[in-house]
Amino acid sequence: MAGLQIEIPPPALPVSLNALKSHLRIDIKDDDELVKIYAQAAVENVEGFTRRTTVNTGYVQSLDSFPYYTDSMMSQMAYPPAYYSLPRYSTTLWNYSQMIKLFMSPLVEVTRIDYVDSASGNLLSLYPVLENWVPEVQYELGDEIEDPNGNLQTVTAIAQGKKGISGSSTPAWATISGNTTTDGDLTWTCGRAAPAGNFFVDRVSEPPRIFPAPAGTTWPSVLYVPNAVRIHYICGYGNTGLNVPACAKVAILQMCGNWNENRESVSDQTLKTIPNHLQELLWNIRVLDFAPTRG
Repeated sequence: MAGLQIEIPPPALPVSLNALKSHLRIDIKDDDELVKIYAQAAVENVEGFTRRTTVNTGYVQSLDSFPYYTDSMMSQMAYPPAYYSLPRYSTTLWNYSQMIKLFMSPLVEVTRIDYVDSASGNLLSLYPVLENWVPEVQYELGDEIEDPNGNLQTVTAIAQGKKGISGSSTPAWATISGNTTTDGDLTWTCGRAAPAGNFFVDRVSEPPRIFPAPAGTTWPSVLYVPNAVRIHYICGYGNTGLNVPACAKVAILQMCGNWNENRESVSDQTLKTIPNHLQELLWNIRVLDFAPTRG
């Protein structure tokens, strides 16, 4: 079995209360609480349909175990693990039997994986391998990378009024702990030697994926108890609604408008369900799993 819970609620709605009230032609404050309920319901609808988080939200994805390793195509076809799926366009299986797919996109970061160790029964934690620096990519305060020297670099400042975009060429990284490096809109601060990390994170694919590190290794053994594995991660388009896709915002506004105008699920004039053609707005941002989990 698997489950998903919200661990850190989003700090804001993807559409502001003022924008919602403007769309609904509401000038007074009497209906503010009702409008907020409409907005929250619309956000839940959009995120449930697209499997995409609008404003940054922390999740815990629970699994009963890590995927079991299978060592050949024949065994994978005969005994598909609970969380395994065949990759698209793959000529070699690499380590796909160890792949875990996350339920929500777009992925910001996987903070850790907690698991109940089979030998001791204790709750232990795994941490991600740090990513390498990438040119002309948006970073946020607190983001960490491993530089070419093997040091931890952390974003500690973003130029005022800038979006936090890295430079077009590799900077001359500071090598002394506490020293800083200027990189495009960013200031990085050098830290200790970068930790090795226990798993790889694929933020590019949708749905996002994680694999044990180094490549070819297996996940640790867990105790046979429900929800023995808990993956903590954050998804979203930032802490405000600024970067949320416009089609998602329009869908939210239209849902709120429909519910505000039609307070009941049917019309007393036609006695038919009120039409709500919003999926066309959301299909182009819906996360589609082209290699769905089998088993």
